[in-house]
Amino acid sequence: MRTLTILFSCIIFLQCSTDRTIASISPEEEIKLKKFQELDSQNKLSITEPNEPGEKLILCVTFIDKTTKIALSNQQVSFYHASTKGEYEPLVPNDETTSRLNGTAKTDKHGKIYIMTILPGDYGSTKNNRHIHTTVHGAKPEAYDVFFKQYSGRIGNFMNSGNNQMFYTTLKKTVDNILVCFVTIEVKKPIQ
Repeated sequence: MRTLTILFSCIIFLQCSTDRTIASISPEEEIKLKKFQELDSQNKLSITEPNEPGEKLILCVTFIDKTTKIALSNQQVSFYHASTKGEYEPLVPNDETTSRLNGTAKTDKHGKIYIMTILPGDYGSTKNNRHIHTTVHGAKPEAYDVFFKQYSGRIGNFMNSGNNQMFYTTLKKTVDNILVCFVTIEVKKPIQ
């Protein structure tokens, strides 16, 4: 009976563990990244200063209307997240939207925004919950979150699989060893 319990525990652990493997971007993704890097300055956002502790992260985000699948052009979007230590450090107490690491940009005509920041740390006492908050101004609802598969436990992925305000993306590495991800956020009721 003890052997069976240990075997069962090992199976559960392996199924719940998170694969932190980060592959290099493909040649196609490299081309896609360059197109994002060529966006106008109003469609780019640098959330952190160059000396911010943590792993550098590039987010290539596309916003579309969930119903029509049409790109949200000239859409104002705000982003905020915790530091590498998992601390928001809000300017206004108890208001994480005023996090020290935050910023706002507008999408281009194809719904794209290029963001330079760091990989957030785990927030609070929970592990495997690294994410970036997104506010699509004027949408209903406005709040959407980007989680990283390598830093989100499988149980969390399973529990949130039906939540259409949470988006999971796979981290990759550039040739310069900078983390990068590509994600499309489907916004429920954007400004018309």
